[in-house]
Amino acid sequence: MDIQEETTNLQEGEPKGRELSHVMNGSCSFWWDNWLGVGPMAQYTVVSNRFNNDKVSDFIEDGQWNRDKVIQAAPHNQVHNILSTQLQAIRGKLPTNEKLLRFGIEPGVCYCCYSPGLDTIEHIFNSGNFAKQVWKYFANSLGIQTDYLPLRNMIMRWWSCTYNNEAHQLILQVIPIFICWNLWKNRCAVKYGGKQSNMARVKHLVILDSFKLLQTKFPYISWPLGWNKICTLLENCTHETRVTTIQWIKPPDSWVKINTDGSALNNPGWIGAGGIPRNQTGEFILALSVSLGQGTNNQAEIEAANFGLTWCVQLNYKNVILEVDSQLLADWFSNKAVVPWAISAHLQKLHQLATHFTHFKFIHTFREANFVADSLSKHNHHISNP
Repeated sequence: MDIQEETTNLQEGEPKGRELSHVMNGSCSFWWDNWLGVGPMAQYTVVSNRFNNDKVSDFIEDGQWNRDKVIQAAPHNQVHNILSTQLQAIRGKLPTNEKLLRFGIEPGVCYCCYSPGLDTIEHIFNSGNFAKQVWKYFANSLGIQTDYLPLRNMIMRWWSCTYNNEAHQLILQVIPIFICWNLWKNRCAVKYGGKQSNMARVKHLVILDSFKLLQTKFPYISWPLGWNKICTLLENCTHETRVTTIQWIKPPDSWVKINTDGSALNNPGWIGAGGIPRNQTGEFILALSVSLGQGTNNQAEIEAANFGLTWCVQLNYKNVILEVDSQLLADWFSNKAVVPWAISAHLQKLHQLATHFTHFKFIHTFREANFVADSLSKHNHHISNP
């Protein structure tokens, strides 16, 4: 079955894929975030997407996947999974009593409000008195209107608000998700756990989720725990932009610099190594692109370095600089991080190779300065694997 037939059948039937609540998050990278639960999309294609800034939201129009755009851009073996991904609450897939009522199993009264309404998605998450008060509490501090809108439109209002900085943008995107999640937990705690509906608990949990996220994402800022104080700090934070020049730098006279990199189609999966030694004038001496068989991305990085240094030993170079873009490999080599046992033998070999040189330096660089080695490491996949 080709992609066109598969996606057509998918539209005709009921979606069967994963139900993820965060796929429309504006900050979620289509290629580099694990938003589908199967790893980054970039690992399923041999085409380099290192500079691709596509967001998941770029592939969604009016709450639906842009089918043609997904088929054109996404890895072919993931198109079915992507088009199967839906939003539960917004698409009415939650097991509320309104779904069970037609079978005569449950009464239709909600569990969240003191003045009960129907146990519907719209009531639980938006139109019920309980939900309204929760939305209003968080919206007022951020200057967002709280007049009634359908749930989908309410969430889009939050996501389309103007923001002052990256932290402000993040909170505008995640608060609707945190609110819906904790409203649902409150409803289920009443129905299945025998607890009382508690608005203070819901507010506290939303604030706590936001606080933990901000601490994780921006650990260099001292975040308060109170909601009003968080909002004040969010609006007053200034985004400081620093420009750093990234370039490949020639080695000193009588030195050779070798840049290496590893690549993995999957992790674990087919891996490859690339490297390029250059002299003090910047001229490349030779280039390597080697298939390493099956392994992990970390194994690919360290074996690429071993290949590169082995060549330098065979060519009898005495002053060598090894430059890689893996900070983890640099930390392992300098004993700043614990080495996994599975690759400890490879690292031991790297240390042994380094002893063959009169002078040796191990340098970490940014990926942009290691682009040639990166391209060489991916080149072998086109040759070795169909």
